[in-house]
Amino acid sequence: MKKQARLTAFLAAAAVAPAVLFSSPAVAAEAPPTAGSAPDQGAETTPDEAAKKKARSELEDRIKVSQIASDKNSGRGVRREANKALDGTAEDVRRFLETGLHEARDEDNRVAVIRTLSGKYVGRNVREAVDKAMDGTPQDRVYYLEEGYRLAQRADNRVHTLQIISIGGPAVREAGKEALRSKDDAVILHFLDVGQYEARAKDEAARKKADEEKAAKDKAAEEKAAKDETAKDGGQGGADGKSVTPATDVRTGGEHGATSSVAVSGGTSLAATGLSPATPWAFGGAAVAVTAGAGLVIAGRRRTAATERG
Repeated sequence: MKKQARLTAFLAAAAVAPAVLFSSPAVAAEAPPTAGSAPDQGAETTPDEAAKKKARSELEDRIKVSQIASDKNSGRGVRREANKALDGTAEDVRRFLETGLHEARDEDNRVAVIRTLSGKYVGRNVREAVDKAMDGTPQDRVYYLEEGYRLAQRADNRVHTLQIISIGGPAVREAGKEALRSKDDAVILHFLDVGQYEARAKDEAARKKADEEKAAKDKAAEEKAAKDETAKDGGQGGADGKSVTPATDVRTGGEHGATSSVAVSGGTSLAATGLSPATPWAFGGAAVAVTAGAGLVIAGRRRTAATERG
């Protein structure tokens, strides 16, 4: 409601102003000159003309302040102080234009300088420039917002790019170096926002492919080694490298029965079933040995008994 009332008053003043400011000259022109009057030298101003000039000046001031208050580029502080002046007297409006506007703009500039610290890639250069601007004059803050911030952020962007290159893969390093060679700030910013992630994806794909190729190569080498080992050991030995004689089943049939022997490692044959051709001789020798032993035992006992009787 207050803003609407202020706007209505302003429009009414603007509409009435031409009639007020420009009606008197016509009336003055109709008055005949008096006899003996001195020529008008323009050195003096009538009270009506002074009042009209003052009213014109105040109206122009209010128009200026209204334009500032409605400008979308004006900061919050400027709009606040401009509306406050429009609600006041003509002296308040004049005071705003002479000093209040500059103070309000510096207030908004301070806020804008602080907000630059919330940037995505802010580093030491921006922070130092902000401290210098905040500790300086209003002109220092204006310079920072117009030029200083851009230069400080460019330096921080380059430092951040170098840090990424130092830990990145081949694709990341190449993309980062290409960005640094450019003099366009937008190129480095694009690398930080997009390029580094695209390059990382390329490095990851290359790394994955290399790992798969290495795994396939290692598997092929293991299979070849196992195949060569099998071919080397085939029919010549076991795992311990010793020769193994193939097992042989020998059966001999005949009048006295069948014999069977099984060949084992080292060439040693063990009887499995039946009698070999040498078996009768072995049995005969054993019988003779038993008979001879028994005779010796009997002879010994007889000699002992004869000795005892004598």
